Amino acid sequence: MVELYFGELTTIDITLALFTGIAGGIILAIAYMLADSGVNHWKSRKLVHISMGSIIAFTVHFYVTLSGPAFAAGIFLTILFYAWAHKSDLITSLLIAGSRENESSLNTFASGFMGMIAFMVAFLVFFQRPTIFVAAILAVSWGDAAGEVVGRSLGGTISSLNYKKKSIEGSLGVWALSMLSILVAIVVHSPDICPLCFLLQITLIGFAIMLTELLSIGWTDNFFIPLVTAVLVWLLIFPGMPLFIG
Repeated sequence: MVELYFGELTTIDITLALFTGIAGGIILAIAYMLADSGVNHWKSRKLVHISMGSIIAFTVHFYVTLSGPAFAAGIFLTILFYAWAHKSDLITSLLIAGSRENESSLNTFASGFMGMIAFMVAFLVFFQRPTIFVAAILAVSWGDAAGEVVGRSLGGTISSLNYKKKSIEGSLGVWALSMLSILVAIVVHSPDICPLCFLLQITLIGFAIMLTELLSIGWTDNFFIPLVTAVLVWLLIFPGMPLFIG
């Protein structure tokens, strides 16, 4: 379990940091090339959304100290700025590639930045119980992403009703993948817990995540979904666990 201090980099820290930083650079490069080749921007955006969130969720717990994630961020930024030095409009192009129709690049930046803030808050508050912050990260990476992937692919097949251009099919996708996110987090990080014994709680949390995504405006879903997920998993699955910050 990662400790909340900056210490000497271990072999595990360096290995995970190299993997995370390089993988992040590759994912951004693929997303950029897809968008540049004419692929719909939402597809490249969701590639980054799902891939980067999954990498963070499944690696952050295994660092030894905070030096590891900091080193990973440094590697990623080094790759990004090296590429930017050779293509001055790279960052702007990436933001445009990750923007929805009629959405500004500033909104895209806010979405990513506030999502990372929510991840950090969930991690710092619940780091002693990895299941909680991993579920919070995956709920955005998988659950929220499913809303757009399923909605754009299957929207209108069950019903033509929608709310703020969000389809019933997309909302059901959010619900299903949010539940899967929590189940995976429990199986990976809480082997002492029977996931099926908490199926009702997981279903209710998934429904709450679906409502949060449905009612969110713009980038706010990336901020609120992790926090709502973390708090509800704590209250309904780990109610006796005390909060801990720092």
